[in-house]
Amino acid sequence: MIGAEAFAHVEDTRFRLLLSFWLGARERRPVPPAGAIDPVRFAFALPLVWLCSVEENPRDFRYELLGEHVRVAYDHYPRNRTLREITGPDVLDRVLGYFNRAVDEPAVVHVAGRIYAESTRPARGERILLPFADPQDGRVTRILGATVHSWEIQGYGTASVPDRQVRTFTPVDGRPAWTEDWL
Repeated sequence: MIGAEAFAHVEDTRFRLLLSFWLGARERRPVPPAGAIDPVRFAFALPLVWLCSVEENPRDFRYELLGEHVRVAYDHYPRNRTLREITGPDVLDRVLGYFNRAVDEPAVVHVAGRIYAESTRPARGERILLPFADPQDGRVTRILGATVHSWEIQGYGTASVPDRQVRTFTPVDGRPAWTEDWL
């Protein structure tokens, strides 16, 4: 299984603390149980956090919770809406691709650089996706994520928006992580 050393590339301190919560919630399993999601344990990150349930046939991700820092990225509050409903068709495959990796590998997904890249108002930022599983069958049923961006100065700063987005996939079973970038 992976440990904290696998996440040296994660920049934001709040994300490192969120990763510590996730690593500690695993209870000797590669993926922590969905019941371990306890907002009290990551209250420091609530404005940055979002939570999706994983739906099947077809695969989609339904937003159950969005912190205020994340919500400002949308012109409407996307609670109870799916990733397919809020993501443009021209970029849906790319975004679903990295969400699906969190479920199918399963893997921790870290995105840095250009955030909300498909938006008319992209930002500089960082995002993390943490899988949580059904304790009975081990299938990933929830994604706890967090996003920090430069639109509101929440400890991230207002430097220019990068041209690229770097995604790092860290499989939970300890296989080597890999990265890809997108222009």
